[in-house]
Amino acid sequence: MKRVGLVLGQQPYRSLTTLDFMQNEAFTDIRRAQIRVLQMLENISTLQCLHIKLALDRDNVCQQWIRVLEALPHLENLSLKSVRFVNSKVFQEILQLCIGYKRLAFTISGEKSQAREDSEQEYQDTKATIERMPEMHLQELSFNSHMGLYEGNVFQPLLERCPRMEKLDIAWLYHVPTVQHLSKALKEKKLPLLRHLTIGGTFTQTIQLHLAELLSYAERGMEVLEVDALSTPMIQSLTQYHCHSLRRLDFGYTGILLWEFSDLMASLSSLRSVTVKVNVEERNGTNDIPLDTHWECVELKSLRLRLETWNLGIVMGSPEWERSMHKRGLDHVFSEVTKLGGLRDLKIGWDQKDLYLMKSGYLTRLADLKQLEVFDLASAPSDEFGRNEALWMANNLPRLAQVYSHGASEVFKRTLLEKRPQVEIVN
Repeated sequence: MKRVGLVLGQQPYRSLTTLDFMQNEAFTDIRRAQIRVLQMLENISTLQCLHIKLALDRDNVCQQWIRVLEALPHLENLSLKSVRFVNSKVFQEILQLCIGYKRLAFTISGEKSQAREDSEQEYQDTKATIERMPEMHLQELSFNSHMGLYEGNVFQPLLERCPRMEKLDIAWLYHVPTVQHLSKALKEKKLPLLRHLTIGGTFTQTIQLHLAELLSYAERGMEVLEVDALSTPMIQSLTQYHCHSLRRLDFGYTGILLWEFSDLMASLSSLRSVTVKVNVEERNGTNDIPLDTHWECVELKSLRLRLETWNLGIVMGSPEWERSMHKRGLDHVFSEVTKLGGLRDLKIGWDQKDLYLMKSGYLTRLADLKQLEVFDLASAPSDEFGRNEALWMANNLPRLAQVYSHGASEVFKRTLLEKRPQVEIVN
């Protein structure tokens, strides 16, 4: 497959199948430059995949862009970013030309320039037209708009025209009705193939309750879920309906409690990749949280875990540390991680610098991770972290290929490279 960045003034390659054009917004005459590029694109009828950034707030640019889409019969993968507000009717016309596409990614800026925002009636007309459109062939849809009215009048009706959709990415959720609409579409089996869901802005309790409901309707089971926050009702839906299907889980922005995380890892047996933030804290000032649940996701390949201790202030190894919930939590995590023999990518973040010092005892617990290729130390270690730790890694992690050192000492780097010169150390 040929892939090239287009430079203004070059003769277009007539056999291109993939093209990225993310133009420099510093052009003195951005719209004239766009017209020239779009005119050239009309002649590349072989294009199958196009990534392009435009300013679709002028009629001449919009009209030329429509002509381009009409002239590309083989296009099936389109990523369009408009750096200016797009009239909803224009957007609807674009959609109608993309009915046979497999993948669409839209980023629509709310910046108005000199363009007038649509009236409520214009939005309603657009919505009605989209509702009457033929069903689209889309398998993947990514939608990112700062315009709330776009969610209700463009995105929501579009969902119901995509029965083949397997992957949905909503960069940021601005309105509760959108997740309600998505939940309703799943309940009514209008998105029967959806297996990959990414949603940003899922912080409010109301949205989380609707997401929990949504997950209960995804009857085939989600394979990938990426959200900013995970609530207890969402966890319950995941463990009840997706325990055998979910392969990737990412909610690394807002954390959950350690016992909830451990229950997830015990229930989601098909997990291959997890990115998560976990709060390690005592409950009501006590140290009685049960941590005897064993993780069942034995095929896990990637674990990127951030443990939050709410400004612990306890020195590792002190008598207070030995009695703390934080030590119990850390011991539990490492006792389960060491059983993940197929793990290839590991990051365990911790508030203290010396987690992986030999004297702390946690590094040596990773001795059974013989498939580990990427090891992220997660935070800047102290100067003590040096030769002994490097020698242990060199001798015990035979497939290690990349270490994120976060500014580890030169002694550590030099020793590791002496023993394993093929390892890449990323600062």
